[in-house]
Amino acid sequence: MRKGFIITSIILVLAVATIIIMYPLLWWLALVLLPFLILGLIDYFHKSDNIRRTFPLFGRITNFLEKQRHVVQETVLLNRTEGKPFNWIQKEIVYKRAANANKSQPFGTQIPYDKVGREWFTHSTYPAKEVNDDFRVTFGSSKCDKPYSASILNLAGMSYGSISKNATLALNGGAKIAGFAQNTGEGGFTPYHQEYGADIIFQIGTGYFGCRTEEGNFDPEKFQEIALYEVVKMIEIKISQGAKPGFGAILPAKKNTEEIAKFRDVEKGTEILSPPHHSAFGNDEEMISFVEKLRKLSNGKPIGIKLCIGQKDEFERMVQSFAEKQNYPDFIAIDGAEGGTGAAHMESLHWAGLPIVEAIHFANRILKNYDLRDEIKLMAAGKIISAFDIYRMLALGADTCYSARGMMFALGCVQSLKCNLDTCPTGITTMVPSRVASLVVEDKKNKVANYHKNTMQAFKELLGSMGLENRTGVHRKYIVRRINETETKTYQEIFIKPSKE
Repeated sequence: MRKGFIITSIILVLAVATIIIMYPLLWWLALVLLPFLILGLIDYFHKSDNIRRTFPLFGRITNFLEKQRHVVQETVLLNRTEGKPFNWIQKEIVYKRAANANKSQPFGTQIPYDKVGREWFTHSTYPAKEVNDDFRVTFGSSKCDKPYSASILNLAGMSYGSISKNATLALNGGAKIAGFAQNTGEGGFTPYHQEYGADIIFQIGTGYFGCRTEEGNFDPEKFQEIALYEVVKMIEIKISQGAKPGFGAILPAKKNTEEIAKFRDVEKGTEILSPPHHSAFGNDEEMISFVEKLRKLSNGKPIGIKLCIGQKDEFERMVQSFAEKQNYPDFIAIDGAEGGTGAAHMESLHWAGLPIVEAIHFANRILKNYDLRDEIKLMAAGKIISAFDIYRMLALGADTCYSARGMMFALGCVQSLKCNLDTCPTGITTMVPSRVASLVVEDKKNKVANYHKNTMQAFKELLGSMGLENRTGVHRKYIVRRINETETKTYQEIFIKPSKE
């Protein structure tokens, strides 16, 4: 192909030159040929890409298709049950609920019941005539002076900078309309988190963005200034994240605009690093002291921690320390290993952390074993999309749920997997002004609210179909999983109940 390209190029150049000499008005043919010839020659002498060097010019087509593989699969090749991390059925649930569109489907399920791992809930012969539940949970242990009533479905942490200004505004507006809380993510507290007055969970990460010193350490005065805002209802200390537990995070320099740098207390145009560890604490006792410090600085608001469970014995020792010290956070947010992120270390993304189902069951069991379950609320995050997803988490012990990517689908996300490239086509995870403008806040805030409202209605209907009049009847025995070709088990049989239950 390399020799063929040179021979072909010479022939084409001679042919075009002959044609132009004979027919001068066709001079434009040279302009058509020249760009392709230049690209081909660049590829011919190229050294780092084997395909382009072997197949000058034509190798670019292969590279282009490789880069757009996911887009082609998502839009053309995959059926309704395929697609990762979310298939079309999951996305369609959000799209239809966000648009208040026809939420019914014809002709039966396309998800096979004979597939190992398939789950379903068991309905009652006599559905409940009425379900009475406000679907809210009060956060605040006996150590807390200002409890907060939260929805059972809230917005998981997504930082301004990781997502755009318009995305942040639309999520804030949707949260206010539907009455759920918006987690700021670790990127700081911005005016866009205050625009519509939604309830806010202010997250502090290892970079302490928005409340850091010049050296990058925790600044109590800056924290207190944020924590005392009326819209800030709870504080969450991010210890680790499901998609990258034990690893730090990076915001590329090109996404670190002057505005983002101001909110994060960093220098603009620089690569922003969130280290994998906190400088304010390095063990359980120090973490307990830090929680107590934040509780005082915030005048008694609920303080929680967010983590992805890795080594189980560490988590148990942490809870044991809570019990021995009789001091603890007001909530623990558990992020499953299947959680999402804008950019992650490849090993951590694919092979680190405990999946959310096992993690919530384990955390619930440990808290009960140490008699702390009534004091500490549990939040679950990791691919929470449907009412069935919420039920599974509550059945395993969670009090409430977080959703990030579900809310992103409500904003119009198409799962193009370009979050880390600043080229998001929907304006959600990019700082490019022309792309951000494609996300219309006034439209999308209503879609976010619709998604939440309709999911809560679906959860209410799900409870009713199971014969339950409220959440107190939620139980593991009502969820079934196929474990092999001929056998199924309920969650009650699969997951051993906590000894204190």
